[in-house]
Amino acid sequence: MLLKEMRGNIVWQAPLESTGNAASTGNLPLLRFPYKAQIQSAVIVPSAAVTADGTNNAVYTLTRHTAGAAATTVATRSWAATNSVALTAESMTLSATAANLVMAADDTLTIIKTVGGTGLVIPNSLLVITFQWYGV
Repeated sequence: MLLKEMRGNIVWQAPLESTGNAASTGNLPLLRFPYKAQIQSAVIVPSAAVTADGTNNAVYTLTRHTAGAAATTVATRSWAATNSVALTAESMTLSATAANLVMAADDTLTIIKTVGGTGLVIPNSLLVITFQWYGV
């Protein structure tokens, strides 16, 4: 069976290594889509508990990059107000704009860490992305 012949939800997982430093930010390429796809969900499973902080926090942003276009937010998870429980899956908030969830062929999906204040250490985590091929 060819990859593009797979139907239904396709689950892709990526380990996210902790930067080990609260103030560290970064942009990690995760996946390049060979065909048009639609993101169904994005889930993070942290290896340790995270205590949210309204001043010194971190945000993970799942971002779509299309050649020649501005980056688009697909999903986010902020630790400004909501804690994480160790080894417990938690959904990232998907974009409310349906078009932001559609990946064109050759689009790249990245995860970006930004910080507020002095930042917040996010432990090693597992990122689970569920998508479906769209129009292939």
